Amino acid sequence: MSQQVGVLDITFTAAADLSAKQYYFVKMSAVDNVNLAGANEASVGILQNKPKSGEAAVVRVVGTSKLISHDAAGIAVMDMLTSDANGKGEEVDADKEYCGAIALEASAADDDIIEVLVTHFTATI
Repeated sequence: MSQQVGVLDITFTAAADLSAKQYYFVKMSAVDNVNLAGANEASVGILQNKPKSGEAAVVRVVGTSKLISHDAAGIAVMDMLTSDANGKGEEVDADKEYCGAIALEASAADDDIIEVLVTHFTATI
């Protein structure tokens, strides 16, 4: 699939060097600043470019996006995804975890790039 349909991208300032973190979950770290989301943290969206600290960070907040997978055990289509400790997508596996995306493609290995639907809710499982 690997298409991207950007409905809404917002530009923030990168609070750190994110040049190697394209397609990772990011969170607000201060007013107008974003950094990598940590484990199960609420993300503002998925980083679309490769900014260094202080540069413009383009974040997909609505639509579909590519996302780097963490879950080596596999992600199935329609799995709810949250951020791992490093901003990669992994399956929501506990009640009340933050869901930042829904998988539109399956993943079988760590660092796969999959298409996801960007979402913003607390999962109930």
